[in-house]
Amino acid sequence: MSKNISEIIVERRSIKQVDETPIAREVINEILEKAAYAPFHSKIEPWHVAVLSTEAEKRRLVEAIVASMERMQGEPLTRERRDQIRSGNERKIVAPPYTLIVTTDIIGSGKKDFEAIAATSAFIQNIQLLAWEVGIGVLWRTNNFIFDPDLVTDLGLDGQQIVGCLQMTKVSEVPDAKSRRSLSEWVKNLDE
Repeated sequence: MSKNISEIIVERRSIKQVDETPIAREVINEILEKAAYAPFHSKIEPWHVAVLSTEAEKRRLVEAIVASMERMQGEPLTRERRDQIRSGNERKIVAPPYTLIVTTDIIGSGKKDFEAIAATSAFIQNIQLLAWEVGIGVLWRTNNFIFDPDLVTDLGLDGQQIVGCLQMTKVSEVPDAKSRRSLSEWVKNLDE
């Protein structure tokens, strides 16, 4: 019996545990096609996706992250620190079957850029829910490097803002749910 959307929303988890079992590219493409039904304010969907499936593509992102971390530090990294950053990101980016870089168009207008980021965030949430439905876990990362314009240029994504890097893997273990605040803590009537 298939699950309804309410069940999928409540059951979905961010999956950090990588399962290197291959995932067919057709499955990823189908998820992306359906996720594109996210709401958006402009005439054109603002999101773009770079799908990294080969080791070379993933390592290119890892090296761009290492360079970004060095730029953000403002001075050269030690070899040990460079290796530490590389190793940590290889576990997160190279090991999963797919890493997606999800970006949005940035045009320099506060309202339109805000709407583009909001729409792209809805698109990412659709990806997470659709993936969960077929047994694929997603971890949506928003590390500091996503704000580095030189990293965006290094990856050939000029004119775009990275909204997240998504690691996609088969779900082998479902983490416990995080507790949620009571509705009374975050919902009020305007006249209260």
